[in-house]
Amino acid sequence: MNALDRALALFPEGGRARMTVVHVLDFPAGAFTLDELRARAAERLPGLEALGVAAVAGARTWTRTVPAEIGAHVGGERVDGRLAEATDELLGEPLPARPAPAWDLRLLTCGVEEVQRLCFRIDHAVTDGVGAAHLVGALLADEPVDGPHPYRPPVPRPARLAWLGSSPFGTYPEHETVPAGCGAPPSGRAAMAYADVPDAALRAVAARWGVGVNDVYLAAVTGALAALQRRQGGEVRDLRVVMPMSVRTREARLSPGNAALPAMLRLPCATAGAGGRLESVTGQARAHKDSGLREGGWRTLLRLPPRLLHRSTVRAVFRMAASHIRIHGAYRVLGSAPLGTSVFGLNSPGMLGYFSLTRTAATARFTVVHDRSHTAAAELPGRWVEALDELGALDERDGPEGRGGRP
Repeated sequence: MNALDRALALFPEGGRARMTVVHVLDFPAGAFTLDELRARAAERLPGLEALGVAAVAGARTWTRTVPAEIGAHVGGERVDGRLAEATDELLGEPLPARPAPAWDLRLLTCGVEEVQRLCFRIDHAVTDGVGAAHLVGALLADEPVDGPHPYRPPVPRPARLAWLGSSPFGTYPEHETVPAGCGAPPSGRAAMAYADVPDAALRAVAARWGVGVNDVYLAAVTGALAALQRRQGGEVRDLRVVMPMSVRTREARLSPGNAALPAMLRLPCATAGAGGRLESVTGQARAHKDSGLREGGWRTLLRLPPRLLHRSTVRAVFRMAASHIRIHGAYRVLGSAPLGTSVFGLNSPGMLGYFSLTRTAATARFTVVHDRSHTAAAELPGRWVEALDELGALDERDGPEGRGGRP
């Protein structure tokens, strides 16, 4: 276990809920049965080490658990007419307790909406979002899938310290981390909302301006948060979000443990115009890549004492997060391709919202997981789509031409 695994394993101390990683996959109704799902999981489970270990507070190595009982870890129910409510309820349920491994897989079947929803949940101390996506593919997919891009360490070069200027372990005032109008005390209960767009449409906007899909995604998040703040009647202000950056290599794709570090990103909500927001986000993303954060920041994080690292993760600076995962390959489970997927984290203390973009071959799904006390956050997926459309409609005069992009 590395220092981050050990820090996350401390969450159940003092009555805190575990931090959890969730992977939601939607399939057409009737795609497969619960018995077929259990049979597939039982067949694959023995070869997946991460699904047979636990992260125990104070331990330095993984603790092997009792063999998972498929009936206890893989279940399902019909939720006709209440798929969203059943999903939100599931997010708040506890994971299986020791000596069982801390993960489960639930099949929610909704004939009314013609959807079967698979919800995989696992203790964050055992794996991160990229690791969870790899594990679900290995557990369920008909054929091996590439999963998210692996991290490729650069060739050795002199240490770069530019990343220290945007350290995620700094202190930021509340007005930089909480959107205007979102100061209500959190309820501690999560709700999920999402919107789907064709992945080709997202890539087309990125290609038009010569930027990355992640840049477009974050610029649209910025536009959505700006619109939300205007809707709440408060001052539209720039906001800082935590952005996980993966350092999981291809060789470690199925290994237990966390391989991601946080970066801080300033979303320029107060900047007028979609083109200006895209320019700002693109410049920050480029600076992060050139700063040495993935290499130097990760090495530094692994040297921190786990209890000190744990204290840093519960501070209020971590109020909003934004992640982006692309799942490559022809992903099919028991002959059926997913309609859309989401990967996100839960239960970070004080978290107001987790923004997730999860992309498959055909669909890009933008998901917002928010505290139920902030009901207006459920509007964010729709506002994200509107902001994406605004980016797609930019002309050469408004776009970031000459400032890192091209028409």
